[in-house]
Amino acid sequence: MAKIKHGFSGQRLIVYPFYVIEQALNNPLVADLVVHSMGYFPKAESHYIDRASGCGEYLLIYCTKGEGWYVLDGKRYVVPENHFFILPAEKSHQYGSSEHDPWYIYWAHFKGKKAKYISDQLQGVIPIDMDDNSRIGDRIAFFDELLNVLESGTDEATVNYVNLSFNHLIASFLYVKTYREAKFSKSKAENTFFISLATHFMTENLENKLTLKELASHFGYSESYMYRLFFKETGYAPMNYFLHMKIDRACQLLLHTNMKINQVALKLGFDDPYYFSRIFKKIVGTSPKDYRHSLPK
Repeated sequence: MAKIKHGFSGQRLIVYPFYVIEQALNNPLVADLVVHSMGYFPKAESHYIDRASGCGEYLLIYCTKGEGWYVLDGKRYVVPENHFFILPAEKSHQYGSSEHDPWYIYWAHFKGKKAKYISDQLQGVIPIDMDDNSRIGDRIAFFDELLNVLESGTDEATVNYVNLSFNHLIASFLYVKTYREAKFSKSKAENTFFISLATHFMTENLENKLTLKELASHFGYSESYMYRLFFKETGYAPMNYFLHMKIDRACQLLLHTNMKINQVALKLGFDDPYYFSRIFKKIVGTSPKDYRHSLPK
């Protein structure tokens, strides 16, 4: 089977002209980290590169799907999905796509004063583990954004934007945990604040009949989104949580007042005291009457 350097269906490949790179390397604003070229090769069947003398830039390759390999210092490394590696400049290397499961890769050639330090910290094949907050999609979207900008021109502002932004992309590989938490912390804090607002609203409506539709509408969400978010943060469906809050309040009323059971039921929005008693027993484990009698006098 023929070995191919590039030319894959759906690929993106942008190489800056020599003069653009030289101007960037002489620009103090961006000189420490300069993009030479970037690209995306989807399903790169028969992809193979052999550079006996290496190349003048450092090379980041990020495998988002499939599998590949590379050889450096006489050692062969397998590169699975969601793994990346960096090849140092001026060193002999080979790399290519797996024959049975061709890789999909984003890649970037780069140079500058910081390039060696980055390469030294990112040696070997490095995984980006999948989890609920992996931000893999965010990183890929940022790669695509930079490719869009690269394709848009070579004026100074555009080139500076690419090179400054590339620092952020590299940081997402250098500090994967921090990159994830940067978004997660804000999102988690926002969700926690929302849950506190939602439960406060429920508390204010314990004596009313509140529906999921009314709850979602109050916060400007769809019912499905409201349900998913609330369940994710609390482990309870919203209305089930609200029902537990009502029964908690019922326990307090049975403990601290002389209200009759049917009065407690009506106060908490239950028109049918028998239904209230069934729900109470299901949640508390005993009937309202037995619960009151079990309390210390």
